[in-house]
Amino acid sequence: MGSIRVLSDMVASQVAAGEVVERPASVIKELMENSLDAGAKSLEIEVRGAGSVLLRVSDDGSGMDREDALLSLERHATSKITSAADLATVRSMGFRGEALPSIASVSEFVLRTRQASASAGTEAVIKGGKMVAVREAGCAPGTTVEVRSLFFNVPARRKFLRSAATEAAHLDRAVETVALAFPGVALHYQRDGRAVHRLPAAASLASRVADLYGTEARAALLEMPGTEGKGIRVSGLVSRPGATRADRGRQFFFVNGRAVENVFLSTGLREAYRQMLEPGRHPSLFVHMVMDPQVVDCNVHPAKREVRFRHGAEVREVLRSAVEAALRQARADWLQPVRAHLTARVAPPAEHGPRAEPLRVARQPELPRPVLPAPAPDPGTSAPRVIPEEFRLVGALSRRYLLLEGGEGLVLLDQRAAHQRILFERLQRGVAGGGVAVQRLLSPAVFELPAREHEAVEGNLAALAEAGFGVEVFGGRALRVEALPDFLAGRDPQRVMEAFAAAAVSGGAARLRGQAAEEAVRRTVARLALDEGGAKDEREQRALVAQLLACQLPYCDPEGRPVMLQFSWRELDRRFGRD
Repeated sequence: MGSIRVLSDMVASQVAAGEVVERPASVIKELMENSLDAGAKSLEIEVRGAGSVLLRVSDDGSGMDREDALLSLERHATSKITSAADLATVRSMGFRGEALPSIASVSEFVLRTRQASASAGTEAVIKGGKMVAVREAGCAPGTTVEVRSLFFNVPARRKFLRSAATEAAHLDRAVETVALAFPGVALHYQRDGRAVHRLPAAASLASRVADLYGTEARAALLEMPGTEGKGIRVSGLVSRPGATRADRGRQFFFVNGRAVENVFLSTGLREAYRQMLEPGRHPSLFVHMVMDPQVVDCNVHPAKREVRFRHGAEVREVLRSAVEAALRQARADWLQPVRAHLTARVAPPAEHGPRAEPLRVARQPELPRPVLPAPAPDPGTSAPRVIPEEFRLVGALSRRYLLLEGGEGLVLLDQRAAHQRILFERLQRGVAGGGVAVQRLLSPAVFELPAREHEAVEGNLAALAEAGFGVEVFGGRALRVEALPDFLAGRDPQRVMEAFAAAAVSGGAARLRGQAAEEAVRRTVARLALDEGGAKDEREQRALVAQLLACQLPYCDPEGRPVMLQFSWRELDRRFGRD
C-alpha cells in the first residue's frame, strides 16, 4: 500500500486555518471585512484575553437566511465570486469563502444572523469544526460572530502566540486599519471591558484620523490634494517632514478600500521624502488609491495583505507625485509671507573679489518643496494654520543658533546646519549641470594631492567644470585652480578640492553621476561646513535665513537632521503650566 493519504476534512480545515488564522488579529480582520461586505454601517467589536478568550464582532449589515448561514460555514462557499474570471475584478474585501470555516475549525464558534425582513434569526454553534446545534434565535438584524477559546484544539498554534500585550497591539492595529479604510462606518471597540475606541461615522478621513489619534496628530498632517494620473486616483493625508516617528506604525496604504503592502508603494513614499528625514525617522501616511481592479492582483497572499500591480512603476510614480504635490504646496504657503518679510530687509550681498562672471544661466527643474512643521492648532480648529502672521529675527544664541519669532510661536535655527543645506544645494545644482556663477581667483592656486585623491579629481574634471570649478592637472600630482563657484569665494581652494577629492574617494566613484554624485556632494559639504562659524551681525543673520528659505528643502541638513525646530505658543504655555 502506498504512503500517500487523503487528509480528513478536519485536518484539511486546520491546515487551511493555519494560512488564514495566523493570530487573534487575523480573526478580527476577517470578521470585520465580512461585515463590511454585508453593507454594515456600524460595527461592535469586543475582545477578551488578547483574543484567546473571546472575539466578538456584531454588525448591522444585510444578515443571512438559514440556508446562506449554513452555506457560509462550508469551505469555498461565497457569494462574492462565481468563476475564476471574477478574481480579476474583485471589489469586495473577502472572496475566497475560507474565513468562517477556517476560524470555526480551531475555536468554539457561534454565528447569529437575521435579515431585516425575517421574524427570527438563525444560530449555528460549532466546536472545533463540528456542528453542535442549529436553531432559530431572536436577534437584531445583521450578524454577530463569537469566537471563544481560539486554538483550543491546536495547542501547538496556541503555544506560538506572543505575549498578551503583543497580541493586543496587533488587534488594535487591525481595528484601526478598518476604521481608516472605511471612515464612514461607525465603530465601537472594547477590550477586556474597557472602551478603546468609540468612533462615530466620520465625514472624512481627516476627521477619522483626529478621532483615532487626536487633534495634535491631525495637525501634523497635510491634506493631499485629490489627484489622478494613469487611471489612478490618490487622496489622503501625509505628515509634515518635521512630524516624523521612530516607526512605520502610522503608514497606511489602501487600494480600492483594502489595506495592502507593496514594495512600489513604500518606494514611492521614500522617494517623495528623499533628503527630508533624519536617519531612523519615518513619515506618517494615510493614503487611499482607487484603480481598476483588473490592474491589481489581491490574490497573491493567504491573508490578502500583499498585492501585485500590473504596472508597479506607474503606481509608484503617481503616489510619489501626489505626496510631493502636498509637500510642495504646503511649503509654498508657509514660506511666501516669511520670505517676503525677510528678503525685504536684506541688502544685496557684497561681491567677493574683483568680479563675478556668469558661467551659464539655466532654468532649474521643479523639485518637491516641503513645509516646516507647523504647530498644533488651538482647540476647536479643524485644520492647522500654516501661514504665520509675522516672522521676526530675535537674535543669535551663543553664535550657534538663531531665534526667530512668528505669529504661531518660536523657531530655533541651527546655523551650521543651515550652512550645510545652502552649500549642499548649490553644489548639487552645479554638479548636476544646473549652471552657477564663477569667481576667478586673483592668482591661481597650485598644490599637490595624494595619488588616489588626485585621480578622483582628474576623473571628474568635466563635472567640476560644470559646477563652476576652474581646475586643471598641472603635471604629476599637482592641480592648478583658477576659479571657484561664487558661493565658495573666499575659501581656501586647496581645502575645497581636498574635501571634494576625499568625498569622491570614500564613495568609490571614478565618475560622479546620479546617486554617487549626490553622495560626494554630501560628504564635501560635511567637511566644508566644519569651517563655518556663526553669522557675525544682524545683516549676516538675515542673509543666512533668506538664503536658507530659498532652498528647496530648508528644514533639514543633507543628512536629514533638522535645521529648524518650531515651538508653538500653546506648547510653551503648557510647559509653563498656563493651560
